[in-house]
Amino acid sequence: MTDQLFVRYHWKSENPDPVVVAYMEKNYPKDLTYFDFAKDFKAMDFNASNIAEIVQATGARYFVFTSKHHEGFTMFPSKTTFGWNSVDVGPKRDIVMELKVAIEETKGVKFGLYFSLMAWFHQLFLNDVAMNRTDYVEQQSYPQLLELTNKYKPQIIWSDGDWDRSDTYWKSKEFLAWLFNDSPVSKEVVVNDRWGSGCMGKHGGFLTFADNYDPGVLILRKWENCDTIDKYSWASTCLCLT
Repeated sequence: MTDQLFVRYHWKSENPDPVVVAYMEKNYPKDLTYFDFAKDFKAMDFNASNIAEIVQATGARYFVFTSKHHEGFTMFPSKTTFGWNSVDVGPKRDIVMELKVAIEETKGVKFGLYFSLMAWFHQLFLNDVAMNRTDYVEQQSYPQLLELTNKYKPQIIWSDGDWDRSDTYWKSKEFLAWLFNDSPVSKEVVVNDRWGSGCMGKHGGFLTFADNYDPGVLILRKWENCDTIDKYSWASTCLCLT
């Protein structure tokens, strides 16, 4: 995966695309920060019911929405993301709840949530590596997973952002034990395989492997191919929210 191919995916790339850099320098002031973009995210054209209708019309049997990606901005009012979620800033809406309600009103479509374990510029996350601690997990990612499960009751939890730290660091075993035994979705929830370095392609209710993966052979276990709709980035798949 290269920066040129997935320009939206990387944070502070060591090899930035010159076309992207030139565009930013031309159109935005130099003192603009990443956080400043949140206030301009209004979701004016977002309509959960319309999305649910489209999903159902395609014949899809499940729908997975990104509740939080690697930058840490949550599309729900998490108690741990003060001022960095879709209710406190930007659209002032609980996007996850709106989609949950709309999808559940359709017939035969399961509701799922994607969740990035990491937040690549959160200071606690950065400090954990330097100091061999787990403060970020204890105060951010783990509580957020509990919030998502208890409040929104997803039937699918699609974990990501796990690759450079172990399942022990992420407390994956603890969370999954609770999820399948004591959570409100214990009898129906399905999870993927991204719960720590070395887990991908091995452990999970279904496998995802790497993005744009071509197995080359028949895989006997249930698996999902993570591919892009356009060939340059993940961005065009989420323009309906801007």
